[in-house]
Amino acid sequence: MHSASREFFGRDAMYMGTGGSIPFMGLLGEKFPGTQFLVTGLLGPQSNAHGPNEFLHLATAKHLTACVAKVIADHAARK
Repeated sequence: MHSASREFFGRDAMYMGTGGSIPFMGLLGEKFPGTQFLVTGLLGPQSNAHGPNEFLHLATAKHLTACVAKVIADHAARK
């Protein structure tokens, strides 16, 4: 995850718990306690999440998509 983040964002991945924003993930964690999840959040420059002018910053979204693809590919390549 850190390698992919460095490649596409120029820095290590961050861990931030904001609590309660995605309650569905808690339910999945209870149902599948041995499973790892990669949950991403994306706010680009000047984003206003859940505001009247909310938008998706396309350049940032492209970086995130590439980053997640690399995490999956790297995970699949592990031996």
